[in-house]
Amino acid sequence: MSYKLNFQDEDGVLLVEISGERVKEELTSSAKEAWREIVKVALERKLEQILVLSSATGKYPTLNAYQVNSSLAECGVQRHWKVAFVNLDQASFQDVKFSETVAVNRGFNVGIFSNEDTARKWLLES
Repeated sequence: MSYKLNFQDEDGVLLVEISGERVKEELTSSAKEAWREIVKVALERKLEQILVLSSATGKYPTLNAYQVNSSLAECGVQRHWKVAFVNLDQASFQDVKFSETVAVNRGFNVGIFSNEDTARKWLLES
C-alpha cells in the first residue's frame, strides 16, 4: 500500500490519519486497501463515525475517484456510518471533492472537507 494509516479513538469517533503519495498505477488498489483497513478497525472498535485526515499528495483523477467510491460497499463501508474526509492537500481538493458526489449517489453519508474544524462540526451533527 502506498498510504500509511494511523488510527485513534476520540470520544466515539475513529480518527484516521492518512499520509503518502498517490501513485497513478496503484491509486485505485491502494485506496481500496486503505478503506478495507479502515472498515476493519471501525468494526473491531464498534465505531460508526469516522474522521479521515488525509495529507496524501498527488493527483486523484476522476476515473480513480469513481472506481474507488463506487466500491465502498465492496470494501465493507456501511451506509449508516458517517464519514468526514478532510483532504489537506489543497492542490488535489477539487479532484477529491468529486468522490463525495459518487459516494452520496450510492447512499453513503460522506462529506469531503478542506479543513478539520468544518469536518468535525458536520460529523457531530445529528
